[in-house]
Amino acid sequence: MQTRTIQPIHVLYFETKTSLAQLSQHVRHVARRLYQDALHNDIEITGPIYWVYEGADGQLDTIFTLTIALPIVSTAQLTNSEFKTKYLESFNCITEQLYGDWNTLGTVYGSLISEIMSQNKTMSGQNREIYINRDFENPERNITEVQVGIL
Repeated sequence: MQTRTIQPIHVLYFETKTSLAQLSQHVRHVARRLYQDALHNDIEITGPIYWVYEGADGQLDTIFTLTIALPIVSTAQLTNSEFKTKYLESFNCITEQLYGDWNTLGTVYGSLISEIMSQNKTMSGQNREIYINRDFENPERNITEVQVGIL
């Protein structure tokens, strides 16, 4: 667990309003479409998929903004795309890597939030998950960086 400041990241992105109960409808296919769109537009990909949660509070039915983002070069020019580009802003966070199945994400969030509380810090309301390695056939091989935003 460590405190970090993430510098701005230029991304190709998909954004929607959703809830934790509805997240599964965005798994795999949105990332696949982002990668396909980047390749179609001859855009250099510079990092793994990010899921950015703005306003999620851990409750299944709370509506929040979900951004699924693919880091790309800042000089990218879209000619025919269903997606847009923007910068993810600089982000102060406490972070931890999860090695393995995503069914333990709740435990990781719990430990990060406990650490934030013990340091008397305030959460920003934004969390990020960076999918360094996604292996749907062998979930024990997943590598996910979980970032909880702090003010």
